[in-house]
Amino acid sequence: MAANRLLAMLDDETIPVGMQCFTGDHTLIEVLGRTGFDYVWLDSEHCATNPRALEDTIRTADGVGLLSLVRIPEPDDTTAARRALEAGAHGLIVPMARSAADIRALLDATRYPPAGRRGICPAYRAAGYSLRSFARHAAESDESLLLIPLVETLEALEDIEEICAIEQVRVLCFAAGELAFAMGEGARMHSSAKVQDAYAKVKDAAARNGVVLMGGPILDPTHDSCAKALEDGIRVFCLGIDVMAFRTVCENTVAALDSAVAESAYSRPPAPESGFPDRY
Repeated sequence: MAANRLLAMLDDETIPVGMQCFTGDHTLIEVLGRTGFDYVWLDSEHCATNPRALEDTIRTADGVGLLSLVRIPEPDDTTAARRALEAGAHGLIVPMARSAADIRALLDATRYPPAGRRGICPAYRAAGYSLRSFARHAAESDESLLLIPLVETLEALEDIEEICAIEQVRVLCFAAGELAFAMGEGARMHSSAKVQDAYAKVKDAAARNGVVLMGGPILDPTHDSCAKALEDGIRVFCLGIDVMAFRTVCENTVAALDSAVAESAYSRPPAPESGFPDRY
């Protein structure tokens, strides 16, 4: 199963890299697959991706050898979770989980009986539209199920040891930005001592339970920032958000022209304020 391929990379000490895709644009996903990315993070929490669009998007990712990880809208949206898996998702990214109980409830909804209470139906993509092979599909689906919690609530931080102890939690993501706001630190996700202490707590719990950390310098992937992330314990890299990466290209393009025009006899209208603060 493809989800096990991701874990096999980790067992082999190979570093996977992916990007968040908010647009769901098939052309951009094909570019990711042709430039060395290993997975695509498809978002259904902060964008309007619907179940039918998600299935075709995953087909595109499959076509260029990308694993598909789908962020569901919220931990108790078990219908969205099942539909993502039925469309062919290789793992679920779980936002705003507050406890191990939230993860266990989602696990119960996404595994087939007798392990869970997921509905039986062979008439969808991941099952191959096949009644004959459905029992094999169900067993493989349960065995390869991968849940990736986002640690972004104070409650999840408090319950991190129990979350990491769940067998199907093989990877988790420390969401520094969300936690910084929850802690009253605003946008100081990189400079706050409280956030750094929280990361140390999550990293320690993950290490004790054999859980791998997902993350990395999502907006500034340089050699130095990636090297620092490796030193900090990141083993699954998530680098870039498609719309923000495009904004970076656009800002840099306009800035390049503006600097050239400033040295000429011509002029340019002032550029809008950058969407990226100098410091976090």
